[in-house]
Amino acid sequence: MLRKLSLLIHIMITFLPCFLWSEATSSTQIELHPNHRSTKSAIEQVQKVFGKYSIESPGLFSGNHQGFEHIQIIKDDQVESAFVFYIHRDLDGDRDKQWPPHKARQRNEIKGYVGSPDILKAQENQSFRYRWYFRIDDGFQITKNFCHFFQLKPAGSDNINNPLLTLSGVVDGGKPQLQVQLWEENRTERQFLANWKDCLGKWLLCECKIKYANEGNISFSISSLDQSISITRSIKIMKTWQKGFSFVRPKWGIYRSLVIDRKKMNQEDKVFISRLMIDRI
Repeated sequence: MLRKLSLLIHIMITFLPCFLWSEATSSTQIELHPNHRSTKSAIEQVQKVFGKYSIESPGLFSGNHQGFEHIQIIKDDQVESAFVFYIHRDLDGDRDKQWPPHKARQRNEIKGYVGSPDILKAQENQSFRYRWYFRIDDGFQITKNFCHFFQLKPAGSDNINNPLLTLSGVVDGGKPQLQVQLWEENRTERQFLANWKDCLGKWLLCECKIKYANEGNISFSISSLDQSISITRSIKIMKTWQKGFSFVRPKWGIYRSLVIDRKKMNQEDKVFISRLMIDRI
């Protein structure tokens, strides 16, 4: 009883507005809270807040996996409602793209894009905080190649091939783990967050603070609701804005490679995401 009460208090303090409405938008804040009681589908709820073309899910693209609802909403005892992102190893692809075998990958994501509200399109010299709840399914399998659950991805004319930052699951040095991965002009960096098995099945509160600038900075933290995980990684000076950027947008879901150890992956994997908030700070 005490544990459930503490979890409820934690959620209410962190996301008090969630109990007042299912979504909110302003010039300095946007919120997306799945509502399992709503008659609207998961896709409709996302589109209402992020925009019509904010979803890159297999069932929405010709030549991809049709006839399955890849983003759903469920009732949850801890966060009330949650989006469920499904991915199928042998059925799902990456939008309508046809990748060669040595670059095979698949994607099920929601995102900011050019038609989204401005708060989803960060500009140079702006600072943002991204917060959300995240749970990895108990049996989710990862490999040595990339598997991203969150991205800060630039859009524009140049220097946009790589994200600035990802929250990723990867087998690194033989150890499955959750990492924050970073990209600059001429270097990449991986920072350990937690052992993979310690994250499975737990709700994690994720928070990313970033200043987009030539001399920007980043702070990324995760903390589990059962209080077994709590860690923050910070970079005081990092080039988080480059020539050619038009804006930087967040992306949530599953984006992963199928190149290495494909047979070790499950036929179906899923993650749960809830109570997304973006603040300009």
